[in-house]
Amino acid sequence: MSKKKKWIIWSVILVVIVGGVIFYFKNKKPVITYTTAEATKGTLAQTVSVTGDLVAKDEITLNFEIGGRVSKVFVKESNQVAAGDKIATLTDSTLQKQVDQAKAGLDQAIATSGSNSDTLREAKVGLDNAEDSFDQTKKLNDETVASAEQTVENAQKAYDDTLDFYNSNVSKQNKITLTNAENALASAKQALKTAKEQTDLSEISADNAVSSAKARVKTVESDFARNARNAQVASARAVYDMALLNLNKAVLISPVNGIITEVNNKPGEILGTGVIKEAFSRVMSLDMIIQSQVPESDIVKVKLGQHASVTFDALTPEDIFDAEIIEINPASTNVQGVVYYDIKLKLNTLDARVKPGMSLNIDIKTAEKSEVVMIPSRAIKIEENKKYTEVLKADNVTIEKVYVETGLEGDDGMIEIKKGLNGGEKVVTFQVVK
Repeated sequence: MSKKKKWIIWSVILVVIVGGVIFYFKNKKPVITYTTAEATKGTLAQTVSVTGDLVAKDEITLNFEIGGRVSKVFVKESNQVAAGDKIATLTDSTLQKQVDQAKAGLDQAIATSGSNSDTLREAKVGLDNAEDSFDQTKKLNDETVASAEQTVENAQKAYDDTLDFYNSNVSKQNKITLTNAENALASAKQALKTAKEQTDLSEISADNAVSSAKARVKTVESDFARNARNAQVASARAVYDMALLNLNKAVLISPVNGIITEVNNKPGEILGTGVIKEAFSRVMSLDMIIQSQVPESDIVKVKLGQHASVTFDALTPEDIFDAEIIEINPASTNVQGVVYYDIKLKLNTLDARVKPGMSLNIDIKTAEKSEVVMIPSRAIKIEENKKYTEVLKADNVTIEKVYVETGLEGDDGMIEIKKGLNGGEKVVTFQVVK
């Protein structure tokens, strides 16, 4: 067989094979495999997860407001102090002398400001006398009423005894005795009534005297205060107040509960002559806060008052602490092209193991809904600005397009379905065509 005929035969065979393959694949139906997820009902939570650092709420620099020689230093680094505790003092002998002199000047100015001081003293004596008189009147009245009440009690007993005797032995003489007992009882009761009325009147009179004396003292005090506000007294008082203020400035006080982190001076050193250091001392507040940054994609979900679960890198994942958002900075920060917003959280759970500077992980619960229908967000498709999902029917072949209304986007890629699904449907999340 010639070479040309062989070439023709092989060409025909090749054409037949290619044609058969094309015919086979052209008439073969594609096989589609679906990956589905069930629309479920449950609780859907939305969480923003970020990292942060624990820092002291305040670190305060402490310095004396005046110069002088350091007298005593009461703290060392790492000492814990309470608000109001002394940190250090300056030698204050000169300052104390200035206070004493200013006080003497103020007293002299007040004494010579007018004669109202004697009038005030007399008014106060009058008030004391009125109050003593009231107390004595009250005591005497109580004794008078008590005596009258005892007389009534005795007369009542005498009458009761006479009545019993009369009932057991009726006679003309006994009747006279009974009448006398009745008259004695009536007289005693009238005396008691009169005593109470008189004591009430005397107490009212004494009380009015006290009220008048108090009003007199108040009036004189008001006049005295007006006279004391003249220029001389005001000037002396200003000098005294300034001297007292300077004396108080010789004591350095911690303004917060905290821990001393720095002490830079010793007793004997002189402050205010160029040798003072940057800070005499520093105190770190015991109150700690969490500083963190939230990316702009999540910041709209974050609100003041939301709670977060916090775990520390230095502790175990089981050590979970509660925190609350207390500040959201409206100004943004750009970090390597990404926009962040600073937030602060208050740590609600205290633990001796946590310390400033520790790194931590923060899960902020921004939203939560219960009893909602949810599906994976990857099962949602968009057509002409409308959202839909594909539902696989019971025959595992037929697909139905169902338009839906979505709601909360939760964790783990789940999304709320507000309309369109009831739960239990199988939605298509992925398909493969073979």
